[in-house]
Amino acid sequence: LLYTIKFEVKMAGREPVQMSDIEFKANAITDSTLETTRDMKRIAVETKKIGAATAEALNDQGEQLGRIENNLDEINDDLQKAERHLTNMEKCCGVCICPCARPKGVGGTKARDDKWKAAQKVNNGATVTTQPHGYEKQEVAKTGHIQRITNDAREDEMDENLAVVADVVGDLKMMALDMGSELERQNDKLDRINEKTDCNVGRVHDAESRTNKLLNS
Repeated sequence: LLYTIKFEVKMAGREPVQMSDIEFKANAITDSTLETTRDMKRIAVETKKIGAATAEALNDQGEQLGRIENNLDEINDDLQKAERHLTNMEKCCGVCICPCARPKGVGGTKARDDKWKAAQKVNNGATVTTQPHGYEKQEVAKTGHIQRITNDAREDEMDENLAVVADVVGDLKMMALDMGSELERQNDKLDRINEKTDCNVGRVHDAESRTNKLLNS
């Protein structure tokens, strides 16, 4: 009885809380939460599209680097043929190369050949720096992402939206890992391209020196 009196005194002067007010606030919060999950879903889907476009561009870049490396291989083959022709032209009576006619730059040819072979060895897979990421996407539950209160269609949509977001997050993680592996492969390819470019430039300089010496002899 004393507790009842104190409670009535404490609530004196205050308007009683109506159930309609509670329901109104609950509906407002539910509507706001629903809009938030819609925004989350929209942002997640847009991010996935951007990620897919980035992965495609990265793949195109890798293919372009591959074509550049193939062109360097073809240039190297042509330069080797040119070197053999120059060697034949430098031979005295078609038998051996006169010591006085041997160009000074040829001594670096073996080092360049070794450098080229080392780059090719990596390209052929003898040295692998990229390892599988070992991540497997987990199956995402279709429901159970929220604690239901009103148990209406709005909460059904919220649950579906969060399921989509969770699924997209898993896809984005897979894409990020794959892109990281692709970037590492492309970095290795760029290193090989630099090595092969240096080798080809050295061969061109040597061939030019040998050609000039033949023309002046």
